[in-house]
Formats: sequence, C-alpha cells, structure tokens
Amino acid sequence: MFMSLFDGFKVLGFDTETTGLNPRKDRIVQYALIGRDVDGSSVSRTELINPGIKIPEASMRVHGISNEDVIGQGSFSMHARDIAELIDGAIVIGHNVNGFDWRFIEFEFMRVGEIVPRPYALVDTLELARALKIPGRHTLGHLCKRYGIGLDRAHSADADAAATLVLLWKMIGDNQSILKGGLEEIQKLCNQNRKSPTVRKEGKKEIFLGDSDDSIIFKDGESIITFGKYSGKTFSFIDSNDPRYAKWLVSESSPVDKATRNRIVEHHIKQA
Repeated sequence: MFMSLFDGFKVLGFDTETTGLNPRKDRIVQYALIGRDVDGSSVSRTELINPGIKIPEASMRVHGISNEDVIGQGSFSMHARDIAELIDGAIVIGHNVNGFDWRFIEFEFMRVGEIVPRPYALVDTLELARALKIPGRHTLGHLCKRYGIGLDRAHSADADAAATLVLLWKMIGDNQSILKGGLEEIQKLCNQNRKSPTVRKEGKKEIFLGDSDDSIIFKDGESIITFGKYSGKTFSFIDSNDPRYAKWLVSESSPVDKATRNRIVEHHIKQA
C-alpha cells in the first residue's frame, strides 16, 4: 500500500549499530540498507565496519557485535562511496533516523573528507509515531509489538531496518488520511516536533547549537567550525583552501541547521 506512494523512487529501510551514543566520538560498526530500487528490484546491504576504536562492553551487550567480529573488516572510508551510491536520491526510512543514525552518517562522512549523501527524503518513524500520537512507548520494539511485527533480532541493523519499513506501512494503514497528502504530508508530520536551534552566549561568543549537536562559534566577526576535518578553522580559511567543502557546509545537505548556515554566510559576507 504505502510503496505505491513512493513509485519511481528507491525506498530503503536504514539502521546502524555503533560503539556508543555520541556521533562526535563514537563510530558505526554495522549498517543496513534494505528495500527496493527504482526498478522494483530488491536491495539488501548489511556490512560490518571496523570502527578503529574499541567497542565498549555496554555497546556489545546491546547489539552483540564484539571487537573480534570487526577484525579484518573495512574501515568506514572503504564503505563511504557504496553507502552514498545507495542513499543518494533515495527515500530513506529509519526509526530515530534524524536523531541518531543520520547524525552518525554526517560525522563519519566528514571525518573521511567525503560529501554527505543526499537522500530524496528522510522519513523518521519515531517522529511519525509521536506526531500521530500512537499510544504507549515509541521504541521500535514496542511499536513492532503493537503492530504484530516480528523482531527476533532486535538491535541487529538488518532486522531493525526491515522492521522499520513494515512499521511505516502499518502506521500509514491505520491513518489513511496520510495517503491523501503523500510523501509531503508524511514529512510534514515527521518535522512538526523538530526543535529549533538554540543559542548559548559565553562572554562575547555566541554558540549556535543545532539539533545534531554541532556547534559553530561566532567570534570577532568570524565563523569557527568545531567539527569534522576542519574543526577549529574559520569558514574564511575553509573557503580559501577547500571551496567545494565550504559550499557544501552552507548547503541544504550540510548537517548544520538552516539558521546557523545563514549566520555563517552573513559573517562571511561582512568579512569579504
């Protein structure tokens, strides 16, 4: 039923398993992209990644992936282009994908100096469940139980990615009005509770905090980037030395929120 809403698009359920919860410090150890291509053929990609850091015991207890499991596996840099090729132009569906999985993707791509993929749309089933005011807890496990979706290997990326596709289908089936508005209505519902960026002042500094836990420091008329491969550098420096990266940083595909991107541009124009 819901797949007809997305005719003509690649549609992928997406999930990651990681070394921890902080996309700045932690790394992806497994990803899965499950669904269909534009021509209707199936897509099923699940890969382990060597994070280059130790997987803590607490994380191993969640997803069951040990340090031994990732020995000999490729680093994220070896997977980045394959991931981008799959995601670019696709409708990507995930549970808490905006709040968790996509943040990790953004930081991982920036670490290896690659442009973050540009999906046609991100559909977050956690945000949709909240917007639809579905009773009970909104974890993937609880929602799957509510809708009778089997999830025998919870916290395995491929199982979670596949379950998320079915979950979206079930939620749309229970809320037929969504069908009238199509993808635009789904995205509107997903975005309606998104937090606006906040501002913190420290002396003469203004620190803009986006919902991705990024931070840009505005000081003495300059925008200082505090994440990724140019952490600590000014936007002017980046624009002079890597204009392609600078252009991406203030584009819609950047992890930096719109208000902060606009502020960076304003500061840069004043400096010019």
